[in-house]
Amino acid sequence: MIPKKKKICAKFGFKMNSIIYAVFLTSLAKEPLYGYLLVEKLKEYGIESSLVPYGAAYRILRSMEENGLVISRWETSGNGPAKRIYKITDEGFMFLRKWLISARKNFEIIEKILNKIEEVLGNEDK
Repeated sequence: MIPKKKKICAKFGFKMNSIIYAVFLTSLAKEPLYGYLLVEKLKEYGIESSLVPYGAAYRILRSMEENGLVISRWETSGNGPAKRIYKITDEGFMFLRKWLISARKNFEIIEKILNKIEEVLGNEDK
């Protein structure tokens, strides 16, 4: 039986899951990685890795794989236990392109809101 694809991020917005999807996919666009390294790479994007526990990261990656954004394989070579290595798919690249367009639009709206707030507050909080 083929598992049903979940509807993911119908509205891209700035929800934390959506941001984590974008960060993970961006990191994977550079090179295949395993989950632990993906969480560690969050710091490069200004996100504290403690905000995304490893268990949550693996659930996110599993969801991303179920939705065709990434594929994984077990890496058994080398020392230590086997590691699941993730790689972005063409569908993942397409998601990233759409997310970027949506995020830019959302950023423009947020910027306008911030400007209005600053007007009201008289720029005292800059």
